[in-house]
Amino acid sequence: AASLAPARPWFAIGGIDADNLDQVLDAGARRIVVVRALTKASDPGAAAAELARRVRERAGA
Repeated sequence: AASLAPARPWFAIGGIDADNLDQVLDAGARRIVVVRALTKASDPGAAAAELARRVRERAGA
């Protein structure tokens, strides 16, 4: 699974949004690809900033 820390970088893709981001990160993802959560957001810039903040926070950055 994701927590085995593969040697190559990888990205979690598909259906990721603010509601399930914690589950994705809990599964071991440290890089994500997000489309729908941004294109459907009323403020895509704010949505992107919030998701990025949460990913960085969990990564310890």
